[in-house]
Formats: sequence, C-alpha cells, structure tokens
Amino acid sequence: MISPLERIGLYPQESKRLIRIKYEDFMKLVALAGKRHLDKQAEIEKRKIRLIAFGGGRKAEMTPKEGVCLCLVDLR
Repeated sequence: MISPLERIGLYPQESKRLIRIKYEDFMKLVALAGKRHLDKQAEIEKRKIRLIAFGGGRKAEMTPKEGVCLCLVDLR
C-alpha cells in the first residue's frame, strides 16, 4: 500500500481528496513547518548546556513534511 505522502507526490491533483487542501497550499504549509522547526531548534540550542557534541544522538525518524501530512490525514 502506498503512503498518502507518496501518493500526493505522484499525483498532486489528488491532494484535495486525500488531505483536503490544494497541493500548493500543502507545500507552503510544509515550508512554514520546516522554518518553524529550525527556529525552534535554534532557540533550544541557545539555552541548552551541551553534554554531547552537536550532531550526536538519535536522528529524527520523521521529516517535517511527513509530520504535516500525517497530521492532515489524521484530521481528515
């Protein structure tokens, strides 16, 4: 079974049916979420006292694009 994000990537015209917003609006939302995520990480890094070197630790399993799509599919 193909994921909704892959389906939207292959067939942008179906985004309205799958997540109830246009593909262009989805891409704008993804860009805003990515920028917000980077701003929030920068704010956290400013106040953080480091014990582990920058870049260490577990990497995120979900990209901001996947997170936005998952949220929209769940709200649908």
